[in-house]
This record gives sequence, structure tokens and C-alpha cells, in this order.
Amino acid sequence: MADLNKVEIKNADRETIDDLIAICIPPDKRGDELFIKGMEVKKRWADQVMKRYGGFAKVAYLNGRPAGVIQYLPRSDEKVVEILCIFVPRNEDVKKGVGRRLLFSLIDEMKEAKPYFDYERPLALITWAFQVPGRYPQHEFYKKMGFKQVSEDDPLLLYYPLVPDYRYEPEKKEYIPQKEDMGKALIFYDPSCPFCLYFSQRIKDSITEVAPDIHVEMINQFENHDEVKKRGKVSFCIVNQKIIGSFFMDKVNFQKEVLEALKK
Repeated sequence: MADLNKVEIKNADRETIDDLIAICIPPDKRGDELFIKGMEVKKRWADQVMKRYGGFAKVAYLNGRPAGVIQYLPRSDEKVVEILCIFVPRNEDVKKGVGRRLLFSLIDEMKEAKPYFDYERPLALITWAFQVPGRYPQHEFYKKMGFKQVSEDDPLLLYYPLVPDYRYEPEKKEYIPQKEDMGKALIFYDPSCPFCLYFSQRIKDSITEVAPDIHVEMINQFENHDEVKKRGKVSFCIVNQKIIGSFFMDKVNFQKEVLEALKK
């Protein structure tokens, strides 16, 4: 009798890239102009990362159908690999071992030496877990898979040591205000996610709703890394040299922070 839940893991490459990108887009959004552009941005990012590092993602196929993804990016400055996301979008594919197989496949791969780490293996996998409404808490999933919490203060920042006794200590960075940040809004977006332009536009709309005359710039964090690096630590949004901490979907508090920032 055939296995009804056969899971196959494939490394993302030029043959599987369309599956990798499409799996993250809700079916009703695939004709949306912002998502179409977001998919193009992600495809360009994927091509750049493949040329630089080779592997950057894995796709899980459940009975031959794309069912889940895991994306990651080496961080050469810390000699760790950051898991950007692990995602199984369809409810009917949950609890069938898709996420677990994706994660274990990555762990096994990262136990080997990598050319981008001077032919040594990474010290750890790290991740900032995010919560999908209605799903099992992602940080709890990671902890079940052997990840450790970096600090008691942040349950979402986790790491998986690949070297015995290694403990991850994140670099402490602060935002360094730039003169050119004064009087404008900066939106930093992550091109590894096809939602990037959709979210960025919603942030921009929320800002201009309360500050219609402000100049807004959208910055691709990967392609414009120098713009991120010179500011030390950036959030998704900076207004008038001030980091906006509220999530943009919390519109009331987000717009309140924007107005407060403009009073500086």
C-alpha cells in the first residue's frame, strides 16, 4: 500500500524556484500587482543568493505537491546561519511531518563545512520565530526540535548549536541616525518574502494618511545592505530619525508613533 503522506525534500534551484515562490502566495492574491512585483523581487533575490552561497532554501513535496518551505541565509560576520522562515501554508498539510523534515534536512546539511565560512561548518542555526494565527506556536515547535532560547526576555529568538557547548550571543546594535533620515520616512523591506512590497505599500499608506507631505523611501535590505549597515540597527520603519516600534497592522499605535516622531 502506498504511503499516503510521502514527503520529499528538494533543495531550491532554478527548477524548483517557481514552487518556492508560489507556495507563499495565497491563491486569491496571485493576480494582485503588488504580489506579482513581490514575486519578481524575490526571484531576483533568490538568483543573487544562489550565485553567492549556492543553497538558500528547501522545498517539501507532499505526495508530489509543493507543501512547505524553509529559507535560510548565512551570516558570515557571526558564522551562523539564520533561518528566515519555515512555512507550511495549507491547514491540511499540517501535522504530516513537513516542517520537521524540512528542519532536519537543513540541520543535517549545516553539519558540513561551507566555503562561505572558510570551509568550516557554521557554529549554529538561529531564528526569530513568528506566529501564524491559528497555528501551533512556532517557537514551541523549534524548542521541540532542540532549539534553545537565547534569553529569558525574548521567547522568539532561538538557536540550535552545531558545535558542542556553543552559546549564541547576538550582536548588540543600536540605530545610528543619519542626517539624511531627518524629515523623511524609510521603509526597509526583506526581498526574501513575496509579501514585501504588499506590506511596504500598506506601511506607506498608513504613514501618508497622517503625514501626506512626507517623503517616503523604500529600501531593499539585501540589495542596499550598505544603507542598513551604516545605520547599525534598523527596524521595518524609521520616521524622522526615530525607529517606529509598533507593528503597522496596529494602525492606531503605529500612526501615533509616526506623529510623535515628526514632532522631534
